[in-house]
Order: sequence, then C-alpha cells, then structure tokens
Amino acid sequence: MISGSFRFLINTESLNGVESVGNLTRHRTAPVVIKTSTGYLVRYVPAISGESLAHAYQTALVDLAKKYGLPVGVYSSKYDFIKFSTEEVLKEEGVNPPKDSSDMKRFEVEVMLKDVVADVGGFMYAGNVPVRRTSRVKFGYMIPALLGDEIPAQLESQFHVRYSEKDQMIYNVEVSSALYVMSFSLDEDLIAVPSTEGPKVNGEDTLTKQRDSRVKTAIEALYYVLTGNFGGKRSRFLPSMKLMSGVVTVTDFPFIPEPGHTNDYIATTVKRLGKAKEIFNGKSKVYVINNEGVEVGGEVNRVGSVEELITSLTGK
Repeated sequence: MISGSFRFLINTESLNGVESVGNLTRHRTAPVVIKTSTGYLVRYVPAISGESLAHAYQTALVDLAKKYGLPVGVYSSKYDFIKFSTEEVLKEEGVNPPKDSSDMKRFEVEVMLKDVVADVGGFMYAGNVPVRRTSRVKFGYMIPALLGDEIPAQLESQFHVRYSEKDQMIYNVEVSSALYVMSFSLDEDLIAVPSTEGPKVNGEDTLTKQRDSRVKTAIEALYYVLTGNFGGKRSRFLPSMKLMSGVVTVTDFPFIPEPGHTNDYIATTVKRLGKAKEIFNGKSKVYVINNEGVEVGGEVNRVGSVEELITSLTGK
C-alpha cells in the first residue's frame, strides 16, 4: 500500500465551485470540528472534494494508459467515468452482462481488460446481477490545516464584469486561500487482481502480464494530482500553489499516515509506522518532502520534489 499526507499552500483558488446563487459562484465549504482553548467548536471551511481529486487522477490515468498502450474504455477515453454502470453502456463497450453469480468474476475480468480506469478506479454495474469493484485509489477532502484555535483559511468574493455590445453583466466568484491538507492511498497490490472469488477465468493471465505496467501507470498518475493539476475554473483562476511538506509510506500492511493538521504530523507518522511494523511484522519505506521545516524524526528517505518522489516509487 502506498499512502500519503501532504500540505499545500494554495492562494486565490476557485478549484471546487458547487453552485451559482444569482450572480455569485460559490466555493465548496464543509463543516469541521476543532478543539480550542474553550472546547470543541464547529467551523465551516473551504474544501476541495475527494471526487474532484479522483476525477483529476482518473483523467491522468487515461492519458498515461493511452501513452503506454494499456486499454481504455469508450467512455473513459472521453473522461466520462460512468464505467460500465448500465446495460446500455455495456453494449457500447462490447461487454456481456453477468448471467448469474457464477458469472460475476468473468464479467469483472472482462471489464478490467477493457478499461484500466475501471481496474484502478473501480466500477459499479447496477444490472440484474450487480457487480462492484472497489476503487484501489482513495482520496479524502482537502480541508485547511486545523492548527489550534485558528484555521489558516479565508473565503472572499471577487467582483467581475463581462461586457457585450449592448450591456454588461456583473458576477462574483468566491475564491479561497488556505494551507490545505490532502490524504490519499493506493492499494497497488490489488491492481490487476480480480476482487470476485471463484475459479480462474479467461483473461486473468493477460491481467497478470499487464500488472507491472498498470501499477507503474497508476503511480505516475499521482504526479498530476501532487503537482496541482486538479479542480475546475482554472482558465482565469489558476491558483498560486506550493507544496509545503508531505510524507508517503510504502507498506505491505494497511497504513495511513497522520493527516497534516499539526506541525509534527510527519514525526507522528514515522513513530506510528514503527509500532505498526512490530504489530504486522511487516516491511516499510518512508519518503518525506519538507519545504517548511516541520518536525520529521526517525530514519526517512528525503526527496526534494514530487518528481523525485515518483521516480523513487516507480523504481526508475
């Protein structure tokens, strides 16, 4: 499992709008609970959804899969990630729906062979015999770092005017600036591996042969997200973004790093990982990017950039 926690300083962004109210385009917000000197309080903060990050990741996965000659489905190739959800889609993709529960594994393998995005990002067929493959990549909401009584985040509406020959239109776009926290995990051991139990079916050997290429592509797709290629409304609101710090763990047991809500989150991750290795008698590696001088602690592999990180993870 490859898992990571990162902190990004992002200024004047409108990456995740949710609706228009009159002439105001609102930024997504989410409630968070913080512990202060007077107790626990609820605050509404700007947020970027995990769905937004997952869409950007799967878009990158499509582009890389085409580059490396891996299969991409009809809809995924258009960045439309409905992924084999209905019989109408199956007809266009050229996949026969499962006849009964004993046919579910055949169906899952056939879908995986048609589309690497369905392999890595999961899918849900909702027909008479439902088949679900859980996503091997997971993203949480990006929310501001919850540093004590204060949350380093701000929302502000920006005034704009569009002109035409006869009139002008006033509109406002809500932008945010914050020290955002991002978390993700990638179960690379489960890529190209069917989740449905049953006897071996046709196509499993092909998946096994493609496994190394699929895993490499899935890891490289993380580069697009970790370098800020996600979100919408970028044509006139391209954010000022800097990766401040991050920790990535590679383990042969389930492990999620500490979220970056404290300045010792990397040190805490390293300490927790040491204990987890004892519990599971497992193996692990830790990679750290530290551009803000946060506490690290323990033995880690320091990398200076996302480029160095992806190179280390793919073994190039």
